[in-house]
Amino acid sequence: MNTLKQRIVAQLRAGDWDGLIATIRVDRKAWSHLIRALYLPDEFVGWRAAEGFGRAVAMLADSDTETCREMFRRLFWALNDESGTSGRRVAPAVGEAVARRPDVFGEYALIIWPALEEPFLQASVAWALGRIGQVDPELVRKAVPDLVSLLDSPDHEVRGHAAWALGEIGVREAAEKIAALAGDAGEMKIFLAGELRRVTVGALARTALRKLM
Repeated sequence: MNTLKQRIVAQLRAGDWDGLIATIRVDRKAWSHLIRALYLPDEFVGWRAAEGFGRAVAMLADSDTETCREMFRRLFWALNDESGTSGRRVAPAVGEAVARRPDVFGEYALIIWPALEEPFLQASVAWALGRIGQVDPELVRKAVPDLVSLLDSPDHEVRGHAAWALGEIGVREAAEKIAALAGDAGEMKIFLAGELRRVTVGALARTALRKLM
């Protein structure tokens, strides 16, 4: 018989969001397994866990608001306590959740902003800010100058995620700096539309520019 942990991982891998939410409704312990999945070495499942957290919080926000807020607090504690690379999907989980229910959790949007100071979290925090910016750019507007500065990062994942995020937020004043990255051949992975995709920084920059035109 599958353990609860195995069931959660299987649901994440399959994108079985209805099943995941049903499991969480039945067993509160499923929240812990979902959050732990953010730290799995399997990048794909880890990113799916970020999406799953966002979907679960969005679905349960009205019926179990306090539990959802408790789960946010657990992520904020983890984000402040991180000292390694294992927690890179924590900020994206917050970003996904805020993006799906900005009406309830919009106040949390900028709590992840200070994590941009941590080099190993910059790419994932940029992703989270960009994800929120897709829905409500004003929630993350204060973070824009820091995102623009990341376009100069020597880390291709950081500058690629920053370019993508600025495009999603709609920061037209960054277009010139983003254009300078259009030929950047640095390869990286980014989570888009439920899939972990391998792209170049240049490809993300060109996509961002099209959004800003």
